[in-house]
Amino acid sequence: MDTTLRISTDPAELDVALVHRFLSEQSTWARGIPLATVQRALAHSLCFGGFVDGAQVAFARVISDHATFANLVDVFVLPAFRGRGYGKQPVH
Repeated sequence: MDTTLRISTDPAELDVALVHRFLSEQSTWARGIPLATVQRALAHSLCFGGFVDGAQVAFARVISDHATFANLVDVFVLPAFRGRGYGKQPVH
């Protein structure tokens, strides 16, 4: 089993159901957020999916004015994959 984290910004690769489930059920900041709201947020953000063995295990998104401001939000690593340094891995 390859435990290397692969990071992608391809929106087609995101597991939207997983992102919604984590945000709406496990996060402290977006508990109960509707799926439609998550879908709209993802469509208007630069999203990063973290994948191990083809399965998404991490997520983060950037909100920006594309000129002077960017905010990193909704960052998570699934509990089973924490403690492996994935949250600190640089994006290449």
